[in-house]
Formats: sequence, C-alpha cells, structure tokens
Amino acid sequence: MVRWALGKAEEYLQSAHDNLKAGRLFPVAEEIFRALETALEALLYHYGTRTIEYPGAGKKFTGRLALQFLVRDNLVRPRRLDRAVYDKYLALASELHLAGYQQSTILRKTSWKIT
Repeated sequence: MVRWALGKAEEYLQSAHDNLKAGRLFPVAEEIFRALETALEALLYHYGTRTIEYPGAGKKFTGRLALQFLVRDNLVRPRRLDRAVYDKYLALASELHLAGYQQSTILRKTSWKIT
C-alpha cells in the first residue's frame, strides 16, 4: 500500500508541476490536494479501512466526503491524527470545492501552510 500511495503521490505532484509550468493554478492546487488525500487513504488502509465508503441514512457516501468521515472516525477520534491537522484538511477541502466553482479566485498561499 505504501508503494502504491507513493506512486500515486508522485503522479499527482508531477501533474501539479506540469500544470504550474503551464500556468494552470487551480489544477495545481487540486493535484497537490490529491497527493495529501492519497496519504490519508494509505493511513486508513494501514488501520484497517479497505474501501472509501461511509454509510449514510439512504445511501453510502463515497469520494471526498466519505474520506473526510473515515479520517475523522478512524484517525482523529482514536488520536492517530491531530485534530488541528484534520481541521486544516477540511478547510483546504472546502476552499478547493468553492474554487472549483470560482476558478478565477486565487487560493491564499497562507491557507496551505500546515504547522
């Protein structure tokens, strides 16, 4: 799983690099965020999660929303991941989601810094 995650992260970061050279900033941010999500998926897999699905009242959640719930339940609540890091992840996810509708909006560089 670690090799897969590293390979995917490399692909996403190479794509981000190519998009940066072409001046496409929104895809750069998206690809960097995908690399982060891949790392979270690898951590979830390490702790026993095999699919990125989360049960909902009427249907299963998949994708980013499911990943957010799974990270909260399997990494944050058991204190495997710091709550502040998770909150920053959620803020970035929200900002990217909104930027997808307003791609002319510039993402603030300071919002990407994780300490």
